[in-house]
Amino acid sequence: MTVIKKKSVVLVCGNRPGKLPAETQIAASSPAPRTPGTQAGLIAASCGAAGRFRNERGAALISALLAAALVASVAAAMISAQQLDIRRTGNIIHGDQAYLYARGVESWAGLLLGRAAEGEEYEYLGHTLPPIPVEGGHLSVRVDDLQGLFNVNNLVLGSESGQEHQRLMFRRLLRYCGLEEELEQAVSDWLDADQEPRFPGGAEDGEYLRRNPPYRTADRPLTDADELALVYGFEHEGYEECLKPLLTALPEVAAVNVNTAPAPVLAALAEGIDPYRAEQLVADRPEMGYTMAEFLEHPALAGTGLGTEDGPLLTVQGRYFMVQSEAVIGQSRVMLHSLLQREGENVRTLQRSR
Repeated sequence: MTVIKKKSVVLVCGNRPGKLPAETQIAASSPAPRTPGTQAGLIAASCGAAGRFRNERGAALISALLAAALVASVAAAMISAQQLDIRRTGNIIHGDQAYLYARGVESWAGLLLGRAAEGEEYEYLGHTLPPIPVEGGHLSVRVDDLQGLFNVNNLVLGSESGQEHQRLMFRRLLRYCGLEEELEQAVSDWLDADQEPRFPGGAEDGEYLRRNPPYRTADRPLTDADELALVYGFEHEGYEECLKPLLTALPEVAAVNVNTAPAPVLAALAEGIDPYRAEQLVADRPEMGYTMAEFLEHPALAGTGLGTEDGPLLTVQGRYFMVQSEAVIGQSRVMLHSLLQREGENVRTLQRSR
């Protein structure tokens, strides 16, 4: 019996030794005759197969890592988008809740004004009430009597004699704030329906069409006193700092409420009321407000002529109010500015802005 001892062929591929695959080992160790060329070819083929095997393992590993990274990126993007959607939805819900709360505060203020007996509203007019806590936030409200200010629309509303008194009063306010009295004519031209400029301080469309950009006069009563910023001559600092806080724009002729008017408005009622007298009227104002007789009999008004039929319109109780309602829920904040009109116990909202 002849025993053939098979030898394992050890290969050196590059600088690293390694054994041939099983098939190659059998072929290499078989008793078939081999030529030197055949054996060298077999060894070269075996080295190539081993290299390709190692390269394919590395490529598979890199592919797996890339797939894992891609899945992680997609998952992170989905989680981030979901968090944004949750945050956005929460903000929308809180915003809607805050708006409804602010509307409720507006209605509550109207109910309060309608039920207030004469003089009772002076307990809360002109200042912000303490915050009211609610679930997830708080509410606040401020109520101001707009008839304590000068109604710019009085310049073109009502009788001619009444308009003349209003023009004189407005000129006194301009003088108080260090502005030219002729600016009253520019405001009157902005409000009246004609295109005839008053002399010497008036201005109609011809003045405003030369501006960049050009625009025209309103030729109607104002809906917001801020519109005066467009009127010729009101670019001065004295308007923003002094005059603007003393003005309002109401839809009809409105008397001045002597119980809420600040000293500059009281001083503008008549020529003989200097700032010192006006401050005295404010300092002596009763907690529940003046009656008309008490106001007209005050020593500071002696010799001023107030109270006569052809004098300025006065009242001791307002009909027009600005309600500022604020609601903060979560990260959302809503503030409403509402113009309310009171007729007895009935209060209605004329306009509302956010």
